[in-house]
Amino acid sequence: MPVVDRREFGGRFTVRENSQRLANYRYLELQLMEMVAGWCHTTPQIAFKATFGYHVYDHIQAADLLGERLEQLRSTRDSQEPGTDEFARLCETVWKLDNTVARLTAVYRVLEPHLVSSYVYHADATDPLADTPTVRLLRQLAAMGQSHIAWGQAVLETLTRDPEQRREALEVQADIEEKLVESGGVTGQGIESHWLAFHSTRESDKPKPRTRRGGRAYRFTKTCPPLEHSIVEEPFWFSSDPKDFEKAYKSEDEWSIEGFRHKFHQLLYGEVETTDRMGKMLAEFPELPWEMRMELAHQMWDEARHIEIVAKVCEEELGATLGYGPWPLAWWWMQNESDPLRRISVTNSWAERNLMSTLREWREHAEERGYMRIAELCDYVQADELTHVRLATDWIRKMTDDKPEYRNELLAWSRKAVDVVQGFYDSAYSASSSPEPRFSFVRGGDKEDDFAGVPSNVIGE
Repeated sequence: MPVVDRREFGGRFTVRENSQRLANYRYLELQLMEMVAGWCHTTPQIAFKATFGYHVYDHIQAADLLGERLEQLRSTRDSQEPGTDEFARLCETVWKLDNTVARLTAVYRVLEPHLVSSYVYHADATDPLADTPTVRLLRQLAAMGQSHIAWGQAVLETLTRDPEQRREALEVQADIEEKLVESGGVTGQGIESHWLAFHSTRESDKPKPRTRRGGRAYRFTKTCPPLEHSIVEEPFWFSSDPKDFEKAYKSEDEWSIEGFRHKFHQLLYGEVETTDRMGKMLAEFPELPWEMRMELAHQMWDEARHIEIVAKVCEEELGATLGYGPWPLAWWWMQNESDPLRRISVTNSWAERNLMSTLREWREHAEERGYMRIAELCDYVQADELTHVRLATDWIRKMTDDKPEYRNELLAWSRKAVDVVQGFYDSAYSASSSPEPRFSFVRGGDKEDDFAGVPSNVIGE
């Protein structure tokens, strides 16, 4: 049977235009990543927070893959540039939207559909032979984006059942679409159609010439509101009173089903706050090393999965109605610190270090009682926690090794912060004392066992 190659040489884009477009796409992927990440702690719905963790990791992976292809096209791996200053200002407008429906509408009905459309158009229009790596990559990213859009549309249908809600969402959509067209879209070349079978070869229909702007593109800074705690939906509630905490979670047998119910319900709060915390860091500290941002996004994804795991354990294995006990206010205050290392020194380097030992203790007792499903899930979550401890350990050391005074200052601050957290939990558990805090970034041993802390009453991250 003869083989017929129907592909033709010649696409619409030079190597230079290709790399410019990929830098534009990478800019929008990073904007979407930071927007969704930074919105997480002000989005009440627990289910949305979990999905945001997945989408954030997808976007940063997309940005990383685009960077890899940019390097192959004689550009730099970290290239990113808005197509126009107007497009950058559009992203700023979307970032500043202040309610969930408007945010989801702007991202999942306008920006992501536009990005997917641009990917498919580009994959169709570029040289199918000379530029096969780009074609392959863009089709992969388009499929990922389509899954995001499907989720967003389904969610918006549930949030806008009232005619007035639908009208308001459509008004936001129309406004963002108008600004998108005026800005020239993600590439600044106009809103291109990928669904037409015929591509004109007329000179007037080819992409407009580019002017490289270097570092002169419009930039804006993302700042999250310094709240007292994450925003969560009812029936979840917050308390700073240890007596509320003790009253809700006290159990005669801490290793009974009731005891495990209390433990996992408190752990759920830690998983939610850590998802929110990672997102807030990704939005507010774009200057952090790329590899560190990748690890923060991976942890956000891990914590999002943990939300799902722990919530299902509470409801399906332990018979809990979520929200029955208070959400402690012992942790979130640290997330308003301007130093990113402070935000991970206590939570990752101390609390998650101890959580590894706590989860091991839970697993052992669950196995003794025959709660094998609970034991298995404790084991999986504990495995993830090790990577989170390593994240803080490695990056704090890298960023303070040549700054001993800074490290000493960070250690002193961390000890004071632990005193605040431990004081709350010791009061709630009527504990007389707590062990001296140990931080994984303080040099000692670097084996896995050295990262393990001690089982602790401090349940959270």
